Amino acid sequence: MADRRRSRLPRLRRAVRRAVRRADPGGRAGARRDHRRLGPLWSVLRSELPEIELMTPEREFGPAGGRRDIRFALYRRIIEIRDGQLALRPHLHPRVAHWVREVARPSGPEEFAALVEAAAIAAALEAARAGHRFPAGPGPGWVPHPVVAGLREEAAWLVKVAAAYRGSPVMAHVRRRVRAELAQAGAAPC
Repeated sequence: MADRRRSRLPRLRRAVRRAVRRADPGGRAGARRDHRRLGPLWSVLRSELPEIELMTPEREFGPAGGRRDIRFALYRRIIEIRDGQLALRPHLHPRVAHWVREVARPSGPEEFAALVEAAAIAAALEAARAGHRFPAGPGPGWVPHPVVAGLREEAAWLVKVAAAYRGSPVMAHVRRRVRAELAQAGAAPC
């Protein structure tokens, strides 16, 4: 009888963990998942703009990887991504939305907005690396996603942007267009 209970215990633990995750998708498990999903976008921005990192990973999570509050870490990551976007504003190409529209077939306006925001980051990073600024800023058709009030909503939006940045072939198209245009212009800083 005792052996039978022990063999059921791991299955029961897994079932309880799954139930907790489903019951609290925006809690610690959801925050950890979103933090991980935002990692690649944050890493790219941080490597190009190290000044956006307000806390070192050790301070964020404690020594030897001990976890502190994952929700606070997610909040910091969101703020740092948004700070990176603000730092890149002078490098935003005015034709990004047009270039995305040329090659993308999004399923709806929200997917298009995520693609455009991700492409704007990709294009601005290319221009920043070349030392080029665009005085006109974002052009017609580019409407930044409205800032939402809650951490969950903002994380969910940025996860969509990060997924588009990481996985959409549109990013390669936009990078090629920016590089070609900068090469034509001689990449003279404005």
